Order: sequence, then C-alpha cells, then structure tokens
Amino acid sequence: MSGTEYFSGFEVIRAAMEVEKNGHRFYSSMVEKAHSDLARELFSMLAQDEVGHLKTLERMIPLYQEGEFWDNEDEFLPYLSRFSDREVFPSAEQVEAALVSHEGDLKALDLAIEAEEKFAAYFHKAADHARTDEGKKAFSWLAAEEDRHAEVLKDRRRQIAGQER
Repeated sequence: MSGTEYFSGFEVIRAAMEVEKNGHRFYSSMVEKAHSDLARELFSMLAQDEVGHLKTLERMIPLYQEGEFWDNEDEFLPYLSRFSDREVFPSAEQVEAALVSHEGDLKALDLAIEAEEKFAAYFHKAADHARTDEGKKAFSWLAAEEDRHAEVLKDRRRQIAGQER
C-alpha cells in the first residue's frame, strides 16, 4: 500500500489486488524453482487460485468506488496503512536463500505458509469491518481461501518432510 495514513475501501481493494498479483508472480516463480514434484504441483495450483482471487476483487470495485465502506474506519484504516505486500510475500532474497539450502522446498513452503496466514488476517480484518453484506461476504470468502491455502501448504509440507527422511 502507499505510504498514506488512511485508505478508502476502494484503495484497500486495489491494494489487495496488487498483493494477489504479487502472489501469482511468487507462486509462478516457485513452480520453476521447486525441487520436488509435490511442491511444483502445489505452487502451480496456488498461482491459479491467486488469479481467481484477483477476479473476485475486480468484481468488487464497482460496488465500492464511491467512498468508505467500513465501520470504525478511524481504527481500522491505520492497521491497513501498516500492511503492505512486502510484509506478506517473501522477498526474492528470502526465496533464493531458502531454495539453496539443504531443505529448500520445506523452507520455501514455510515462507508461503507465513504469507498466506498474514494475508488471511488482512481479509478477516477487512470482513470484520465491512459495512455492507457484499463486502463482508467477499472478504470472508477471500479470508477462507487464504486460510485454506495455508492448510494445504502445511499438509504438503508434512508430505515432503516425510519423503526426505
């Protein structure tokens, strides 16, 4: 997000769209770099899911272009001002460091799990403060999707860790 202190609902949606785009880029690059077939398959699925999330956010734009749509915006929006996609998806340096290590796929999965959990928290917070039923529903769905991604990543991590023994 930008360095401004407060964001409108529209700006939050646009920022979430950027994070989804970055998520797609992150997972797409991980497909190329992963060592195991299990990890490559998972990262490919997650990259496609991020495209679906982006489309959901794009459909929300017309609903919220006209100003604020959260309760308690004075409390909620400063939280969002501290949130940025750099805090969600790992940097290229973090990914490279993880992948060159002995446990490359496991460390990359750990980074992805952390990212999904942070973004799920973002969407849960947005859903909690949304003023409209459509906003609550959309952000709740996105939060559930990110929670699901984290669980899938954790499950796949267990599978890969079991194979490396």
